[in-house]
Amino acid sequence: MTSDGSAPREGTYQYRWVADELRKEINSGVHRPGERLPTQEELAARFHVSRATVSQALSLLRKEELIVTRQGSGSFVASDPGDGRQVPSPTESPESGVWAVVSERVTPVLLRPYLVEAFEANVVKLDVFSMTTESLAARVVDQKDRIVAREIPPPRSIAARLLLPNTESTALAIPRQVADEDDPRVRARLGGILHSHVTMLRNALFELRRLKLVEEVDVQVRLVPFSPQMKLYILNNRVVLQGFYIPEEGIATLPDGEEVATYDAFGTGATLYPFRAAADSTPEQAGVVRAARKFFDATWENLATRATF
Repeated sequence: MTSDGSAPREGTYQYRWVADELRKEINSGVHRPGERLPTQEELAARFHVSRATVSQALSLLRKEELIVTRQGSGSFVASDPGDGRQVPSPTESPESGVWAVVSERVTPVLLRPYLVEAFEANVVKLDVFSMTTESLAARVVDQKDRIVAREIPPPRSIAARLLLPNTESTALAIPRQVADEDDPRVRARLGGILHSHVTMLRNALFELRRLKLVEEVDVQVRLVPFSPQMKLYILNNRVVLQGFYIPEEGIATLPDGEEVATYDAFGTGATLYPFRAAADSTPEQAGVVRAARKFFDATWENLATRATF
């Protein structure tokens, strides 16, 4: 997900930008579970868009199960993961195209509460495979602030391994221009976004060591020559959060100011799916955690190269 926070001028994509901004606020806790969102009129005025654009953005967030809309009352942040879920009837045949098996114990979540939990451990370990670490960097800064403010005891150690796409590779599936197989400027834009958020994350963690609050801090970054198809967080070797990058057409503003149509994965703060290896977890959940760790370790050791920044 390579949003840089700027609003697209192309009206076709403005609703995605509005949805993206609201996702970030939900993920960071600006809008808390059960809280009513501003009215469509207020959102339209804030983002300088039409009510129709706001309506499209809210519709997208409802489909992602981040909000629910109550007739006559407005839109609210989902109180529980999957609040707005419509589960297809299991009596439908698979051939009908609407039948699905839904695991009641694997519900969609956001990153923040799981990262809060991870940083309350004595030993913090973060293994992350993502496009830019944009969501992660902001949440890590939040946890750094909690430690500095003595809201939580500082952990003894923090180790982070970050797997990211090599923006010098011409094999990246996304982001890329709609009208061209490869454009170095599009990759350079991704590289700038990626570098800024890795720097933010590194600075936050090493500040804890500089302040002598955390004894051991280690941040390693490796690059792979392809775009991740999903974002993967492995927290303290016990919790796996997995989300998917959905390629969509949008407008990117290049460093020289030119706007080009690109295929990219938008939506910082998107919904993730959790799996936990614990005494009370199902065998399936524990199995996913083990498989995710093997996948990450094998990719880290065999396919990734050390980043130069």
